[in-house]
Amino acid sequence: MSTAPKVNMNALVSRVTRDQGPEFEQTLQFSNTTQVSTPTSLRTDRKVRIYYFHMRGRITNSAAPGTYSTGPVLLGTPLFRLIQQFTLRGQHLRYGSQTPIIMRGETAAEWMALMNPNYIPRFSVSVNGGALTQGLALSNTASATNDFDFSLPIPLYPQGLSPSDQSFYSLHGPDWPGNLYFDVNTADVTALGVTLAQGGTNLTAFGSATGNATIDILSVRPLVGKQLASQIRPGVTFRIQNTSQPTAAVSTGSASTGVKIADLTVGKDTTRILVKAGTQLAATSGGVIVYGTLVDTILTRVVIAMDNRQLRFQNSNANTTMQDYNALAYGRTQPAGYTFIDLIAGSGTGSDNAKAAFQSSQLTAARKFECDSDIGVVGATQIAELIQEMLLGRPALLQAGATTPSA
Repeated sequence: MSTAPKVNMNALVSRVTRDQGPEFEQTLQFSNTTQVSTPTSLRTDRKVRIYYFHMRGRITNSAAPGTYSTGPVLLGTPLFRLIQQFTLRGQHLRYGSQTPIIMRGETAAEWMALMNPNYIPRFSVSVNGGALTQGLALSNTASATNDFDFSLPIPLYPQGLSPSDQSFYSLHGPDWPGNLYFDVNTADVTALGVTLAQGGTNLTAFGSATGNATIDILSVRPLVGKQLASQIRPGVTFRIQNTSQPTAAVSTGSASTGVKIADLTVGKDTTRILVKAGTQLAATSGGVIVYGTLVDTILTRVVIAMDNRQLRFQNSNANTTMQDYNALAYGRTQPAGYTFIDLIAGSGTGSDNAKAAFQSSQLTAARKFECDSDIGVVGATQIAELIQEMLLGRPALLQAGATTPSA
């Protein structure tokens, strides 16, 4: 009988806290209001902690351009709206077909900005071939060219965990052997606040009047070799968007209480929920849905409930105390329109505790698990968006030579 080699646990713990930095995976060709997908599987030989989308392209203004949106306060640009939605999907060895990530580009960037003090996802703009300048606004000048470059990080672990915990909740590539793909639903320039007649009718290649804008996909992988990685029993992190409209409030034409925003997923443990509310930007192309304005007066008291009983954050009459509490936890004041219900964070700058997640994995579809809110202001163009972050599996550090299957 052969004996499994011993694993240096000190080396494992020290290396799982460090990354190699972004590595190029594949390039997608941007095409307006379509879905583009990675033609082959992303690499699944090792663990992945973060994926990056790096988009570059050019917008050419018409002779009578409109005015570009300034974008949300957290980002300072509307560019992230060009990625209407992205989906990470694949075949897991144990759990079968799974979709760990479904999010909108702008909301994903806002998620990162909300949870990382003083961080704004990077974007740069070059007007008329000038210097590519970080944080520059899009030019509204007639016939001007706007070359742009932005990066969108997509973490595959719950934000706020210590570096030594992140690898346990990151994507474990060998559990998705050769079957892991991104689908990206694109928008067009109307998502930026101009009509097709006012802005460029198509996005073109960076620095050119022809060709396609591009989205490079990069991966950030921990410095953990196959032998060490095999000693981590991983979990799977999910971050799923559920877009809905509080139609009950709209149809009644008056303020309401206890309106269901969305049913929540069961079968996985819930770490946090983000609800975003505002009014829809007008005059976008068919299928392009983005926020024109974010406001606090639409969803005024967001709660999660099970079997009609509120579980946590039982606010007396408004979200304001919870929003202030989250500002303490994340180190960033929340602008209007965002409401977090965080089940793993605490006040201050300490690490979040994934083991404190609400055990919705123990619930079945028969249980009534949902997110509700009181509705303050009603209107036909109001929209709400909910993202539920969840965990599947119980990560652990295995003993040297153990062969317990993943998760």
